[in-house]
Amino acid sequence: MKAFGKQVLIQLKMDMRDKGTFMVFYLVPLAFYLVVGAVFSSVNPLISETLSAVMAIFSITMGAVIGLPPTIVKMRETSVFRAYKINGIPNLAVMLSLGVSAFLHLSIVALIISISAPYIFDAQVPENILGYGLIMVVFLTCSVVIGLLIGVVAKSQGTAMMLSQAVFMPSLMLSGIMFPATMLPEALMYAGYALPATHAMKGFASLAYGMPADIGSFTSLGIIIGILILALGLTAYRVEKITRIN
Repeated sequence: MKAFGKQVLIQLKMDMRDKGTFMVFYLVPLAFYLVVGAVFSSVNPLISETLSAVMAIFSITMGAVIGLPPTIVKMRETSVFRAYKINGIPNLAVMLSLGVSAFLHLSIVALIISISAPYIFDAQVPENILGYGLIMVVFLTCSVVIGLLIGVVAKSQGTAMMLSQAVFMPSLMLSGIMFPATMLPEALMYAGYALPATHAMKGFASLAYGMPADIGSFTSLGIIIGILILALGLTAYRVEKITRIN
């Protein structure tokens, strides 16, 4: 356990030294939060009711889905996994340390947004803080695992970027975080139900803010957990396959 803790600490330091990772995890999401938060709160004051959740979902999705996969692909391309294996460190342990590191980075960003939004943009404070935290942790975990899955499936940096965008852009446009999902064509609205971001938004609205939603909060939470378990299983299978090949 102590060795794993050291591995996570090393990974955190590596992330902070990598300018690209630091930018995707911190600079871009926080800059987007400040700019878009100011625009949304002035153009559509009603969005201030859930602004904290909206910006947190965006930041988590971007950091996990776009920021994490390139790191994993780079490690595979430079035989870092093989070096860990030679030194007796399983690939699954390396992946777990990457996931924990990303979880900690994105937790910090989400916490900054959640605390500052009521003061900067007069965002509504959630009625149910525990519910808000529960949805946040489950959604964050699910997003990180999806990022890990993309990283182990993609065979190159270009493929990783394409897969990341294939998840990120629909999450941005179909989940209801930019505008109400009811404004979408019916087919696209139902397509959005396959995305964790959609159910996170519905979960935040109903469980944390006490707002009406077409899906119950615990149903949304259960769907996110189901996607998490599926992605976790596929990631573990892929990592084991990579280990056998190497």
